[in-house]
Amino acid sequence: MAAESTVYAFTHRAVIEKAPKASGVYYIFTSKRWVYVGESDDIQQSLFTHLNEPSLCLQRFGPLSFSFELTSPAERRGTVGALIAARNPACTLEEPSVAL
Repeated sequence: MAAESTVYAFTHRAVIEKAPKASGVYYIFTSKRWVYVGESDDIQQSLFTHLNEPSLCLQRFGPLSFSFELTSPAERRGTVGALIAARNPACTLEEPSVAL
């Protein structure tokens, strides 16, 4: 995670209260492993999609937390690529990022 990122429990309540309806990059992880890195025009909606329809890969991990960085649409792909290369998340390569 970026040094300035705040960590939240990956729950419906935390997503409602903390995740913005804005462009950015988000990460889902456990205390030991990065699980997913995604990008979206609406971070909150994308996180809800993962909560409501978790992939088989996400279901293998828990408890999960999330964090995010606000970035412009033009910057998101580069940020996601760098994070995937640096952190090697377990599920990102198995499913497309949720971009709404």
